[in-house]
Amino acid sequence: MITCENGEEEIPGMPTVNPSSGRGSSSLQSLNFTIPDNNTEFSRTYTLTILSADKTLVVVIRQRSALGMLSITPTEVTIPALGGNAAINVESNANWSALVTDDWFTVSPGSGIGNESVDVVVNAAQNSTVYRTSSFQVISDTITRVVRVSQHAFDVTPPSMTTVSFDGTVLDFSVLSSLPWEVSGDEGTWYSILTTSGVESDDPATNQITLESNPGSTRTAKITVTNSQDEKQSFTITQRGDVSALLNTNWSGTATVSALAITRTGSMTLTIVDEDNVLVRGYPGTISYLSSESISFSAYLSELTYEGFTATNITANFTGTISANQQSISGTLSGSGRVFGLPIVASGSWQVALQ
Repeated sequence: MITCENGEEEIPGMPTVNPSSGRGSSSLQSLNFTIPDNNTEFSRTYTLTILSADKTLVVVIRQRSALGMLSITPTEVTIPALGGNAAINVESNANWSALVTDDWFTVSPGSGIGNESVDVVVNAAQNSTVYRTSSFQVISDTITRVVRVSQHAFDVTPPSMTTVSFDGTVLDFSVLSSLPWEVSGDEGTWYSILTTSGVESDDPATNQITLESNPGSTRTAKITVTNSQDEKQSFTITQRGDVSALLNTNWSGTATVSALAITRTGSMTLTIVDEDNVLVRGYPGTISYLSSESISFSAYLSELTYEGFTATNITANFTGTISANQQSISGTLSGSGRVFGLPIVASGSWQVALQ
């Protein structure tokens, strides 16, 4: 019994088997299976079934096309909006190449040799514009197959400032998505989101986060926007605690500095002028972070004599933890400068109390 699977195609000549029957024997017997030429662009699959009493043996025979066979699976792919890739399989009995005319996606490898099955990767970066579609061709001899490529758009623009003072404020952000989306945040009652969902659009949707004033310590919230394909983009907002009690305050204490294998301890004074400026031993400095729990600042000193040593061109960085009652600060320091014209690196600790 002989069958052939070739869709609607008509075969000009039927395959033959010689001999088509035989008697049982302890010797090895041979069968000759003859099939006509395949001058189509499609492959053919034949099934040869051999019956013996209650036994059945099935032999599958595949015949490639003489004109070249080119199979693409699948012929449509979708790339994640945030960037990524999709795979197609190319199977051909002749050399092939991919023809890409758009520049927003790539195909790799871009060509292959015959009689191979190759996984081809279609890759694209994040789409921050609009939903886009394109296609590329896979060409093998006279046969061309078309693969369609699509990618949704998804982009979240966070607030221009994500670290804010303790005062209540409103932060603007926007969502661009060609798919429906939802926005959520960490649990908390100190902020609210104006719009928690939206529909697909080619234009950015403006949204707002309203923050209440913060009378306590620094707090953060992670805001996440998720589209209907479960792709996510997040940003974190940080609201500092009320630092008004720390402004325009004077502190005094000691600092211990180690440099060139020498350690010295001396006096230190600190004035927190405002949220941006300090004075260290009378020298101006800049605050990079200030909350009710901690402070970070840096200062530049052109020259400083400290416990018998004179250093020049000093850059000093301080990080400190503020006590719960806001009566003392302690932390670490690091810096660099020059002593006797030689570059040095220093480190140490400091502690001051409110005057």
